[in-house]
Amino acid sequence: MKKKRIIIGAVSSMLVLTVSAGTWYLNQPCLIYHDFNFEYGKPISITKEDILTQEDLKRIKDFKIDLSDIKNEKDKEYPEVGNYECKVTYSKWFIPHTSSIQIQVEDTTKPKFSKFSDVVEIPLDSDQNYDFSSYFLAEDLSETSIQYKTEEVDFLNPGDYRMMIIASDTYGNSIEKECIVRVQYEKETSSPNKSAENEEDQSVVSSDPHYVQGIMVVNKKHGLPANYAPQENAEAGAKIRQLIADMQRQGYAISSSYSGYRSYTYQSSLYNNYVNSYGQAQADRFSARPGYSEHQTGLAFDLKHSNGTLVETTPEVNWIAAHAHEYGFIVRYPSGKESATGYMPEPWHLRYVGDQASAIYASGLTLEEYLGISGGGY
Repeated sequence: MKKKRIIIGAVSSMLVLTVSAGTWYLNQPCLIYHDFNFEYGKPISITKEDILTQEDLKRIKDFKIDLSDIKNEKDKEYPEVGNYECKVTYSKWFIPHTSSIQIQVEDTTKPKFSKFSDVVEIPLDSDQNYDFSSYFLAEDLSETSIQYKTEEVDFLNPGDYRMMIIASDTYGNSIEKECIVRVQYEKETSSPNKSAENEEDQSVVSSDPHYVQGIMVVNKKHGLPANYAPQENAEAGAKIRQLIADMQRQGYAISSSYSGYRSYTYQSSLYNNYVNSYGQAQADRFSARPGYSEHQTGLAFDLKHSNGTLVETTPEVNWIAAHAHEYGFIVRYPSGKESATGYMPEPWHLRYVGDQASAIYASGLTLEEYLGISGGGY
């Protein structure tokens, strides 16, 4: 009798354990993946295959995801940015189960510029509130705003200056690009200080540009017509910005802004101001008369120190003198050559001559000496 009671007790215990284990198994949830991320602008699409294992797919029925709590953007087929908890129901071995999954919709896409001007020309004496909006446009699924970083732009002095444009969307994504702001006198207007002498110059400088060995020559013997207005040469502009960027990477105190193309009208005003301040004889040593400035070619550039002045510091001057030719430039007015060029030394003034720069540099000659042409005075 004792043996029978022991056996029965053991069997009963096994049955209880078996039933308990089966109940535990049937009640175990099947969801394996609970968290889903979607990029803003894309519709929500989740299937049971995204959530369950292949083994569980064979065991469940009546699988359903309730996405009714997800709020779509107005008139759009994709949801707003946010976090959503969605109810999931299904049956496993005829036992109903309820669970949930987490869906996060986030915007990580940067805006794009649909309109962007690499060079923006603005009138002299504009202020920091100048409206640049006609030159730039950014697009995104969410609202965008554009910020203009004008700290390096000198609105009161002509020249080329770097400006950063930052487009941002509602969710903090942003894109940043750089353009050149060209501060100059308005086109088709005359300087108020234009003199009778310059009117005479305009009639004298009426021929086409003068070329020698494929190089445009502009000096006190060879000028340009008043209506010659090519703007900045694209190739030369790209090379000067590359030169500046390389100097900055090497730690030289060089500004991203520079003085490049100047119109006949602007040069006229600039020259007259110098004449009024220093007298014509002295002004002729460092400023070109209208029609005789290399800046009117769009191929000449005055480099600036990081403090905003023209470059005259020794480390920067020496680097420019030694490496400018590698970018297609020559130092146009070197020291000790005023009788040949007609101008005082200007270590900051570079002239783009392209492939011939290295040969001119190696010769140690000025452009006039290298080409065998006249320079000096008018």
